Amino acid sequence: MIRRLVQAHARRGGRPSGQRVLKQIFGTDRRPKSSASVEGFALIDVLVGLAMIGVISALMIVFLGQARTMMRIQKTTEMQMEVDAAARFLETAIGSAEPLPLSQSTPDMVLYLSGTGARIEFNAVQAIGFKSSALREVAVSLGSDLTIVQKIRRGSDAAKSTGGQPVLLIAGVSAVRFEYLDASAKVPSWSASWSAPRRLPAAVRFTISVARDGATYSSTGFARLDLATAVPPPVS
Repeated sequence: MIRRLVQAHARRGGRPSGQRVLKQIFGTDRRPKSSASVEGFALIDVLVGLAMIGVISALMIVFLGQARTMMRIQKTTEMQMEVDAAARFLETAIGSAEPLPLSQSTPDMVLYLSGTGARIEFNAVQAIGFKSSALREVAVSLGSDLTIVQKIRRGSDAAKSTGGQPVLLIAGVSAVRFEYLDASAKVPSWSASWSAPRRLPAAVRFTISVARDGATYSSTGFARLDLATAVPPPVS
């Protein structure tokens, strides 16, 4: 076959080159693709895959960070609501204080309300059970936690009041501060304690601070005593 090709080229007046003969024998001069191009496509696929993994990982990190932030916000909101609820409870309880003698009163010193910066004691009508209420001597104080004690008063004789068990109002209280407004003077003023005989303060303001999980939550309250100017019943 090679001889025939050589003779045919000779008749046409030319001497065939070896490359031309090879082209006619094998059809074309296509060369096999180098392995570099194949490996290049595989490298691009790997790079695209790694980029997609990086994007997905970044999105997951952002999502988890936002989820943790939302959980912290929810926890902070719930804790603040708990502290605010305790403050609203104290506002209602103190605001309903009655001008009645406390059990610690003496004939020479009749107290309707006794208070310091961390403790307050007064008489008030408190809800007992469902749709019922009774007169109680209430003491709110700060120990390891903020607690409330209600003493049952029997009749109008404060000396016959019986003690009650402390009830936890809110746990984790790190500080509480009560202040009392004396409106009897020409210029009303706030004081850190109250021991005026036969008088209620016009108002009581307070601040509760709760330490929980490394954070501090505070709430303020203001209780206006509706019966501060009421005429007390005669002492028998």
